[in-house]
Amino acid sequence: MIRSSWRPVCGAAVAIMLGAVLAAQPAVASEPRPLAAPADEAQDFPFPGADTIALHDGSNRYITYGASSGGRKVPYAISGSGDTVGTSPTVVGDAMPGGGGDWVEAGAGIWTPGAFYLVKDGVGRYYLFYTAIHKNDNDRRCIGVASSTSPFSGFRAEPTPIVCPDKGDRWALDADVTTGPEGAIWMTWRDGQRAEGLESALSVMMLKFNTNGTVDRNSDPVVIMRSDALAWAHHQDGGGVTVIENPSALFHNGSWYLFYSGNSWSTNFYSTGIAYCGAKIDDGLCSQLPGPNRAWFSYSGPATHLPDSLRLYGLPGNKRGPGAMDVYRARDGKPWVTWNYLSDEGGRKSRVGRLVITGSGANADFKVAL
Repeated sequence: MIRSSWRPVCGAAVAIMLGAVLAAQPAVASEPRPLAAPADEAQDFPFPGADTIALHDGSNRYITYGASSGGRKVPYAISGSGDTVGTSPTVVGDAMPGGGGDWVEAGAGIWTPGAFYLVKDGVGRYYLFYTAIHKNDNDRRCIGVASSTSPFSGFRAEPTPIVCPDKGDRWALDADVTTGPEGAIWMTWRDGQRAEGLESALSVMMLKFNTNGTVDRNSDPVVIMRSDALAWAHHQDGGGVTVIENPSALFHNGSWYLFYSGNSWSTNFYSTGIAYCGAKIDDGLCSQLPGPNRAWFSYSGPATHLPDSLRLYGLPGNKRGPGAMDVYRARDGKPWVTWNYLSDEGGRKSRVGRLVITGSGANADFKVAL
């Protein structure tokens, strides 16, 4: 995600809370943790669905939120320093221990919390855009919003979802929020409302942030990606719907790019695609890079994997099933990513790396380095 405004939010309460958070971690406050060695999982985030933003409390560090795991609804970790995002295996706390609000099924988990920070009328707030099960609604997934002036707690969920399909058994999930030209703020998500047949659709819309911390739609949703032509996304997947999900948009050097996941998340075939969307993110369908038949980042074996004809690059560590790649910027404006993978120890973890971009427009090239 491209994050807005880096102005810190200062205050005694935030400073006390930050002190407690750092005290709960290993003694790494003065130096950022090194990035994980390619094959070593020991320093990776111990949860899936990782999303990172800079802390705005004077600490110069970063906070990474994840999907429900380990008994926590929204686990989070603190890492990095200055322009280095870093990584950490230590879960410090739960940002939303009460869950996602009154509209959420009792006891339901929280998926893919998309984090965002904004200063509005002099007040800095942290926002989480999250997926949860809507109660009394046939297991339907919807997207909710919660905000807090603290990154660690106090998130207040809005009483109704910002997106919730009413079309058959379709879902809305995997919201991500980013800032584009002229300060416009956009949300991308997997949009079951506008999917057709056995496909998945990814959509975008502009958001309006209110003084009281609530969020409204500021434009109509527009579909920017459909899965029906993606050969790699339905390779050996007999689940019916061809899945694409976890969209994360990046505006770079005058162009929009869309990072997203495809295929079945629980398999080695789950991979990351990239599309070129041009100068406007809501101007119709984005174009696949390098084309509809190849995932951009994928596991390369030796275990079962996508054929070489359906994949382009690997990622550091060559972990199985790399997806849910989230794009954001460090304090110096340089792009970083986190992504899920299937851990060798079981379950899923998340890894962080620097995004290296060369070229421009539809000819841009993307690689990840630790």
